[in-house]
Amino acid sequence: MFSLSHLPNVFSGLSKTDLGYQLEKVSAFRSSGASALLPPLEQNSHDVEALTDTTVVLKSTSLLKSEKWRCIHTFTGNSQAIAFSPDGKLLASGSSFIKLWNLETGRIICTLKGNTGILKSIAFSPDRKTLASCGLSQTIELWDLETGQIIRQFTGKSYGVNSISFSPDGQILASGDRGRCVQLWNLKTGKAVRTSSGNIPVMEHGDWVNSVAISQGELGGTIASGSHDKTIKLWSLQTKEAIATLKGHSSLVYAVAFSPDGQILASGSADETIKLWNLKTKEEIGTLTGHMNEVYSLAFSSDGQILASGSADETIKLWNLKTKEEIGTLTGHMNEVYSLAFSPDGQILASGSADGTIRIWLFEY
Repeated sequence: MFSLSHLPNVFSGLSKTDLGYQLEKVSAFRSSGASALLPPLEQNSHDVEALTDTTVVLKSTSLLKSEKWRCIHTFTGNSQAIAFSPDGKLLASGSSFIKLWNLETGRIICTLKGNTGILKSIAFSPDRKTLASCGLSQTIELWDLETGQIIRQFTGKSYGVNSISFSPDGQILASGDRGRCVQLWNLKTGKAVRTSSGNIPVMEHGDWVNSVAISQGELGGTIASGSHDKTIKLWSLQTKEAIATLKGHSSLVYAVAFSPDGQILASGSADETIKLWNLKTKEEIGTLTGHMNEVYSLAFSSDGQILASGSADETIKLWNLKTKEEIGTLTGHMNEVYSLAFSPDGQILASGSADGTIRIWLFEY
């Protein structure tokens, strides 16, 4: 048993050698197209694997001015799911089990075991008390972060669950599964949400649902789902009814993400593009191109200025949302980048890859 309330004192006094990570400094990039090569990381423990030849290429320094980079490496195995806690102190990563990392020390706090199958998505509740996880086991687990125990399990139809997202008030969890459905779960009752008529709402695509997200901000209460059927659907969290179907991608939609103010939706696709959508007009307002393979993951910075995208081309691209231009490419992963997450303060970007590593990118802008 462990308690997160005691975390501030757990790792005090540990030296850099004890922590299982290395902190590297790289000179700031002052000119367009500049690049630098990080030295190979020193292997400090059996939990850590050294990664060599990390190259960072920036096209502009107007939004990226950091000199500090920290890389945390996990056990061998895919890191298909990562999430920051609302206070930014913890990072959760998931493959066949869940690890919680203390970002101040770079060390694993604990490993949560109890789920079965490969994890596809994890999410912290807004109050930081619970963590939700889902995957190919066909169930959704809700973890109590004070005890490290599973306190609820949600089981819908017999299909793998690809994605989950909490509502802003933490009362509802949305899930997207391989049975083509978006489902809503009441976290107090542990049961599927029903309409006023007592029915479970029908929220379906024509194929797998790969990603779900719930908006905050002015247009809070909108659910977005991206699917194998090449479309994005918008749903009302209040009425559970479809609002719109967004079409434009020529292949599978793997990722959807709302801007912090809820005004813009980004979608990433197997067609190698990212599309931006105005949620008031329900119209496409831009297409971002530059990746050389499928786009698997998306994340907005907390101020909404930057969108990060992860791809099967092994890179992470950073985009200026105002100009809709690429401002940087982060390279170093040796396989697909499945998951991305910005810290709540926007200073840290975490990336999880099929190469078995999680990278923590620190920068100021």
